[in-house]
Amino acid sequence: MGLWRFFTGKSPEDIERAGDAYYNAAEFGQAKLEYEKALDKAERKGLENQNAIALLREKIGAAREALARAHLQNGGHLMESHNFAEAEDLFRLALELTGDPDLKQEIKSAMVRLGDVMSPDRPDIVPASPHPDPVPAADVMDDEEAYFAILCNAAPEPVREAYQSYGPAFKEGFIALNNGDFKAAAKKLSDAFAENPEERPLIALELATALMNLSQYDRALELVSRFVENHPDELRGYQMLCDIDWATGNFDDAVRRIEVCPASLRETFPVQMLLGETYFQLERYADAKAIFLACQSRYGQNELLSRALAKTFEATGNAEKAKDIYSRILSGCASCGARTDPFVKRRYAELCFAAGERSSRVLELYFSVAQEDPDSREDCYQRIGEIYAALGNEKEARRYQVRF
Repeated sequence: MGLWRFFTGKSPEDIERAGDAYYNAAEFGQAKLEYEKALDKAERKGLENQNAIALLREKIGAAREALARAHLQNGGHLMESHNFAEAEDLFRLALELTGDPDLKQEIKSAMVRLGDVMSPDRPDIVPASPHPDPVPAADVMDDEEAYFAILCNAAPEPVREAYQSYGPAFKEGFIALNNGDFKAAAKKLSDAFAENPEERPLIALELATALMNLSQYDRALELVSRFVENHPDELRGYQMLCDIDWATGNFDDAVRRIEVCPASLRETFPVQMLLGETYFQLERYADAKAIFLACQSRYGQNELLSRALAKTFEATGNAEKAKDIYSRILSGCASCGARTDPFVKRRYAELCFAAGERSSRVLELYFSVAQEDPDSREDCYQRIGEIYAALGNEKEARRYQVRF
């Protein structure tokens, strides 16, 4: 619900990177949601990159298991502090999330211990069983309440509390939104918002998100504009306004919105990144570079900022500087074990190739991108053939060049 959501909604790869950031920060619930959004978007776009889709499914599974383990641990702490009802809720959520038989048995054993310390008139505590029950699929959960609770748990506490008070229509709409059923989400969220818009202002943002995915930008803009008028200090509103302006090509409007937002927000990292990205899309590259460099000086380096700087240097013809930044991003991914983004890998390879490098190192980069991103495979094979020819391996050069 913060910065990542609005900077990573453009492609499955970008959304996946947001999930990685949340996972690395141990925010497993939000990571799961981002991975699921990335998978849904990839599948709806009909992408043929089965390796990337398979990896997303693995990441969803990993996030579910990590979240289940966290629920088990937190449930144990709650049980020790005699918050038995809350502990039971977390144990049940953990059971629905995990597919690991050993972890399921741990959870059921914890529930037995919970049953021992709770009132004996609670026969509904699940006993331990040597035969784990089948786990519901990630996108088909029998218990909507549990699924809704998982979705809400990913939000900051004030937002979570508000969402849980918004009633059944909002719950159904929010679930539909997170499952990619935008028509159903728009209908249910509209019903929920109409019930009491003054006391349920945050529904406007979720409804606007559904409408944007249905390309109903005018209605989404009206909702978010009204929200910002009533809540001028709410960062989310400005992020969504800029997102709508970018989608509709109204970049000058985005600049004006940032210029008039409260000073308490205008100088923050998220809003300055919004401004820099808007300048970039306006092709005001000098202004974009100045904003991004100022952010780097003030807030330090991170991958989001590094990618913004790299593409800005590349757009202004400073290929060497862009190449250095992409190289640092790739080195950081290698050192921490994170999956390297094929886009960054390809941009680095292209800049090396343009600089005249014809090495086995660049060759391996193109092979890796071709495997991870089938949409770019033909272009990569063309480069591979050219590099083999430059290295004197005519047989391999012909092998890849005859594909065209």
